[in-house]
Amino acid sequence: MKKFATLAVLAAASAASFAQSSVTLFGVADGNIQVGRGSANNKTGVGSGGNASSRIGFRGIEDLGGGLKAGFWLEAGYNQDDGTGNSNLASGTTSNNQFGADASGAGLRFARRATVSLIGDSWGEIRLGRDFSLQYLTGSAADVFGDNGVGASLATTYAVNVSGPVATRLSNSVTYFTPNFGGVYGALQAYRGEQNAGATKDNGNGYSGRLGYKNGPIDVSVAYGKTDYASDPANFRIGDIKEWGAAAAYDFGVATATLGYRKAEVKNAVFGDPESTAYIVGAKVPVGAGEIRASYSRGELEYTGVDAKADKYAIGYVHNLSKRTALYSTFAYVKNKGGSGIALNGSSLTSANDSSKGLDIGLRHAF
Repeated sequence: MKKFATLAVLAAASAASFAQSSVTLFGVADGNIQVGRGSANNKTGVGSGGNASSRIGFRGIEDLGGGLKAGFWLEAGYNQDDGTGNSNLASGTTSNNQFGADASGAGLRFARRATVSLIGDSWGEIRLGRDFSLQYLTGSAADVFGDNGVGASLATTYAVNVSGPVATRLSNSVTYFTPNFGGVYGALQAYRGEQNAGATKDNGNGYSGRLGYKNGPIDVSVAYGKTDYASDPANFRIGDIKEWGAAAAYDFGVATATLGYRKAEVKNAVFGDPESTAYIVGAKVPVGAGEIRASYSRGELEYTGVDAKADKYAIGYVHNLSKRTALYSTFAYVKNKGGSGIALNGSSLTSANDSSKGLDIGLRHAF
């Protein structure tokens, strides 16, 4: 009986231990038909991530007791159209980035996010690894298309043009997230080198901060970040980088309106200290089982002898078939000025200052 009782106690303790920790496999499968129209070349094909980036990952959390938890998050991007991995080493794609993609890779890598965390109910979270930059979290918060697909605003596109290595994600980072204090929230982030720009280990160090207020229908935030690079005369984007971001959203019940601003500067005298600025105005309107999304964004890129601008208009509809599955369609139009040459969905322009159109029709499933 004693042995039986001992085994019963051990089994109960083991069950309790398993109950206090969990590991989840999650992801998004998003495929779409992409249509792009440009002055030189039109393109139609199957693409990925028109509504949400296709991804697969693992996340887990363990309750350590006393209001303390440990967690991890490993997330890799992939391309739904051909099954290849997407390194996510830098933001932007050749269809939306004026200077082409920064980095890509066919292998499946946990480059979207790879973090381990210690979380306290009363004091917040400390997170280590590769994660979103705080300036991106704020700068893209006003994008009603979630920085995905043909409707994504120009905010990230233009930030990538100037500060590509750190425009979206950061490696070797330590981030502290505060708890919510009566609606006020914030975060501090520091990172060390190796930001995928050919920098040495001690090149690419930086820091950033974010402060916001979210209460009821309103959510506003601001962010600032600085990254140190030795200036490289041969590289447009290498030099000390500064970034600012601001976003606001208000839910009126019948619709949610958003405003956004993002600015990036790089200290590189050879190119006249390039800088980019972007503005966003957006709206989301719930309609039955779906949602209408619309936005206008403007981007401007300035450096020696160049003042390129673009205006982008986008409208789309997402129809939820269930909590996890949705059909969607988005149409976008971009007008280039001042030498800008942004094209949509793989189309191309014969010269700058032309316009481009793009259409996404797709299916998104989250698991």
